[in-house]
Amino acid sequence: MLCIASITLKAQSYGLRFAGQEEIQDNRTSLNLTPEKPLCLNGTVDITFDLSLASSYTTYFGYIFRIIQNEKQNLDLLYEQKSKSFKIIIGERFSKSVIKIDSAQLFDHWNRFRIQIDLKNSTILVYANNKLIIRDQVPFGEGDCFTIFFGGNEFRNFKSKDLPPMNLKDITISEDGKRRYHWPLNELKGTTATDELVGQTASVKNPIWIKSLHNEWKLAKQFTVNGSACVAFDPASETVHVIGSDILYRYSVRSRQGEALPQKNSPPSFLPGNQAIFNPSTGKLYNYYIDQKSISAFDSVSRSWKSETLTPKYTIATEYWQANKFIAGSGSDLYILGGYGQLTYKNSIHRYHFATKKWETIPTKGNVYSPRYLAALGTTPGADTAYLIGGYGSLTGEQMLNPKSTYDLLEYIVKENTFRKLYELPVPKADFAFANSLIIDSKSNRFYGLIFPNQQFKSHLQLIRGSLSKPTYELVGTSIPYQFHDTHSYSDLYFCPTSHQLVAVTLYRNEKNTAAIKNTTDVKLYTISFPPNALEPTPSAEKQSFKTYWLWILAGLVAGGLVLIYARRRRQLESQRPHPNLLSEQSPARGVPVDEPSLASNFVDKPVFRASVYLFGNFQVFDHSGSDITKLFTPLLKELFLLLALNNIGKQRGVPSEKLNEILWPDKSGRDASNNRSVNIAKLRSILEKAGPCSLSKESGYWNILFDFNQIYVDYERYMAIINNKATLTKQTIIELEEITKRGSFLLNTEYYWLDDFKADISNNIINTFLQYADKLNINDDPEFLIQLTNFIFYYDPVNEDAIILKCKSLALMGKHTLAKNAFEKFTRDYKIIYGEDYKQSFSAFMD
Repeated sequence: MLCIASITLKAQSYGLRFAGQEEIQDNRTSLNLTPEKPLCLNGTVDITFDLSLASSYTTYFGYIFRIIQNEKQNLDLLYEQKSKSFKIIIGERFSKSVIKIDSAQLFDHWNRFRIQIDLKNSTILVYANNKLIIRDQVPFGEGDCFTIFFGGNEFRNFKSKDLPPMNLKDITISEDGKRRYHWPLNELKGTTATDELVGQTASVKNPIWIKSLHNEWKLAKQFTVNGSACVAFDPASETVHVIGSDILYRYSVRSRQGEALPQKNSPPSFLPGNQAIFNPSTGKLYNYYIDQKSISAFDSVSRSWKSETLTPKYTIATEYWQANKFIAGSGSDLYILGGYGQLTYKNSIHRYHFATKKWETIPTKGNVYSPRYLAALGTTPGADTAYLIGGYGSLTGEQMLNPKSTYDLLEYIVKENTFRKLYELPVPKADFAFANSLIIDSKSNRFYGLIFPNQQFKSHLQLIRGSLSKPTYELVGTSIPYQFHDTHSYSDLYFCPTSHQLVAVTLYRNEKNTAAIKNTTDVKLYTISFPPNALEPTPSAEKQSFKTYWLWILAGLVAGGLVLIYARRRRQLESQRPHPNLLSEQSPARGVPVDEPSLASNFVDKPVFRASVYLFGNFQVFDHSGSDITKLFTPLLKELFLLLALNNIGKQRGVPSEKLNEILWPDKSGRDASNNRSVNIAKLRSILEKAGPCSLSKESGYWNILFDFNQIYVDYERYMAIINNKATLTKQTIIELEEITKRGSFLLNTEYYWLDDFKADISNNIINTFLQYADKLNINDDPEFLIQLTNFIFYYDPVNEDAIILKCKSLALMGKHTLAKNAFEKFTRDYKIIYGEDYKQSFSAFMD
């Protein structure tokens, strides 16, 4: 049983961070190990814990712990910033010795403290990192009871809120060498910590759980700047620089503060597709535009940009979107690799020499560096070697000739101008691309990078940790929401060496005019503590079954007898009465979900189907008996079914075999793809036979799913019937459309790159259908129904101007003027969030 139940554990960062003097008193952290009652101890008592001071703060002073004996006498460990030492306080006096720990060790590593109290002899020994430093007398005796606090406390006459910003973990209390309590402090959230030995609960005020800091990305800053913004990072000061058309925004990761500096001029190279880089050797911030070989430097004194090359002429768009860049070892040269533009992927290398202010294109040796963009690049600490991984491109560079994702890791030796292929990652089930930078950890021979599915607009960034020598990687940290559009989006990753954090930056450019100066860019900064914790995978069903096999055996033995008894008793009862029909004509269809009452029940007389397919909201399929068979659809079978069903219902056409191969098995050869297609077609046909009135067919090389809509309900088919007959819209059909769409967005939580067009068309058609019907109505006849209509529209478009006008007027007509004003104010707030500017029309103008 123990062997089956055992699992492999991975080391993760955990502990409790205490908010100290930098926070107001009410927000400082306190840990109470004895919230219910004091601990009464005997013999020799050992209290051990691991401690480090949190870096990047100003004030370090206060109590590490306070132990209160019989509510009368205190024993304290205190840190004093002035002497950079820990002191033991016994009652009203200091111990003769102090504890000093090297700053590098104190801030960057865990330090083991051990407080040994001999209650028989009233002595105390204090160890730091296994070294005895303090020996003293204490007025404690056997049988004494102790209240124990770490950080601040509010206990009677002993209260104090003075504490340094610190990290704490693995507190243990032992008696005569036997451990009685152990609080690892490995919680993710909450205001309690649990002892692993006897379940003693400690209480925490204002906790900052370290495990959460290493698990979850936190949104540190969000703002919008004018222009086609770009971003750069200064690792020495840990500052993110965001360059807009009129301001330079600087965010300090260390102090968590940002400032917007007005610029006297925009960078001369500030065109769509411009990039930025910070040169650590010179401490200068640069903006450059590859197409025109233009580069300019920022003068922090005059707050202006000075061109180092000729001012470029305006161009529509760069040919080097998403190019990678780095500054070589001595800071003398800027290297720019790859990119995409004008339907062409690049594998060129541009170099700018800061001293001579000259640009050149340098040829590379070898042919392993194929044309690409959306790759990630990082360098060794000396920047003499760069690593480039992944990307999207083609062997010829032509976008029309079989572009695809690549997963190779290349090593670029700067001095030799040579690429070497180290390995290639296994092709994943779902393609992904990379954010712009890699973080190289040379000591551990690993890298960190951000990946994302580049075939989706509503995408997400996921941090990975990979090896520089083996084709392996693991997911670490939670994901980050990311809107991806080739020429509108940009993401990057930076490492803060002092505060030990990773910073992710996302940019999304909103085009409002053809002139670049009229653009705005949404900026989001996220942070996570380093090193990030690996995601804990959910055990597979097979592994879970293996681990609990013995439980099933026991359950079977116990339940077997109960089943026999139940069956025998059931036969006796059934022999005494007629057997009823399992499904009468009056019984409700199990395939139709029971929902809350709506206006549709008054107008729509829908036939009851047991077989049904729901595509609005979560994907669900019910068979002819009303049983849910959704679980039979594996991810691949689900995509195959949807691909055929949507093209048949929505476009009245089948899908050729070649198209199925291209979408579902792009990485397979022709023969392998055909074999996979045949196998999965057979599986899908078997499932559809269970569903009932639907079947697979192939005519003239085109695959179709045929539905008998008289016997099976498909909500997408009813939706198509309604929106294709807008000329005959009635209140009954509008309410039916509401019933269909209120289950949720079309194929909620289902994302395929080919599905985006369907989803966009559906949203537009729903909005247009509701608005078209609303135009037919007289607002005086049914204002309540008009309000209901506008609420449907806002579900798909929260800033629809026609809908807000109708809603405000309808509410005003009903005498609900305050509600109308509130609805308008919410609309303007949403408008500001989405478009980054104020809505120009006033409420009074609406009501005229």
